[in-house]
Amino acid sequence: MPRLRELVLRLAREAGVRPSRRLGQHFLVDERGPRVFLSAFPPGARSALEIGPGLGSITLPASRVLPSIVAVEADPRIVKTLRGVLPGNVALVMGDGVRALEKWPVELVYSNTPFNLTGEIIEAAARNNRLATAVLGVQREVAARITAEPGSSDYGRLSVLAQLLFTVEVVGAIPPWWYYPRPEVWTSVVRLVRRRRWSSRVEEALRLARCAFTRRNKLAVRVLEECLGRRLRLPCLAPSARVRGVEPECFLKAVET
Repeated sequence: MPRLRELVLRLAREAGVRPSRRLGQHFLVDERGPRVFLSAFPPGARSALEIGPGLGSITLPASRVLPSIVAVEADPRIVKTLRGVLPGNVALVMGDGVRALEKWPVELVYSNTPFNLTGEIIEAAARNNRLATAVLGVQREVAARITAEPGSSDYGRLSVLAQLLFTVEVVGAIPPWWYYPRPEVWTSVVRLVRRRRWSSRVEEALRLARCAFTRRNKLAVRVLEECLGRRLRLPCLAPSARVRGVEPECFLKAVET
């Protein structure tokens, strides 16, 4: 039995934890899983925020390559148990990791993301201009939405959000049987590297995208004009284009004109 599996199962017993579907708790028990995350960390990173360390599957290997980690966990039983095994360069905090991400002065965030929080975590990362890189384990279907090309069935507001603020890359995949308990889906590990700062204009563009994608198959010019309440003349917007085909940058240009 692999050492990581033994550790996770022992800590789960000590904490009295039966993984919670509501909290999205699926713990990595195969050593290959943490390696996928660590391979995506930027070279020379000095500090990181981890959202939801769970039973330390990624926290412990990460502590050997990062000088400083703040790990934010919502489950008090896990916090109590993890404090006995984490090294001194990891500060364990009980709280809401998404709220911490919105304001924490940190260059890297990583998380084996609870699937129901993926959108919130990406938006919090986008809003924190001090953050340079995010490495997130997300449901494979959500990774397809994050990286979707305009015009595809997966393309939507989440695609626009991620691609306006970040360069996005899928760096690896984690099968269900690397977890305890097994989820029903595969995990994709995505790396988001900041390419633009959050601003009021970006926020306006995302509001426009949210409005427009409620009518994703309609003519884009008409829908965007209705959402904005004014006429538009944009070289990036062909007269026959549908909302589903509008490039992320075009949403930004629409609010800047």
